[in-house]
Amino acid sequence: MTQHANQAVFIADDDEDDRFLLELAFQAHSPECQLVFAEDGMALIDVLVHSPFSPCLIVLDLNMPRLNGFEALTVLRSNPLYHHTPVIILTTSNSISERQLAYDLGANDFISKPMNLELLGEVVRKIRRHWRLDACL
Repeated sequence: MTQHANQAVFIADDDEDDRFLLELAFQAHSPECQLVFAEDGMALIDVLVHSPFSPCLIVLDLNMPRLNGFEALTVLRSNPLYHHTPVIILTTSNSISERQLAYDLGANDFISKPMNLELLGEVVRKIRRHWRLDACL
């Protein structure tokens, strides 16, 4: 994946604490990444349209109000602008059926949220390596 100027990692999660922990983990393990947060899928779609940044990666929680992660993923994959944008589901769910549905809808990865900041840091390091976020500008 080639990184370009004005790219950001877009994160949709309705839990304020989870957003805060993700911000800390990215600051510690991928500080060059610009992060753009949304509180749910509907807000994510809105911020994608109005942001000066284009997404190099989108991270979705599943259980969110207004537009959940599955619905947001469906909207994203129906838009040609986001066909090739990597989308990761980061959720508390361990459900095999939810994992399969996420992949069927076009998710690139499905990761269960870890229970603490140290483990979340490991997840961010994995995401950074796999999706080549080291050049995220």
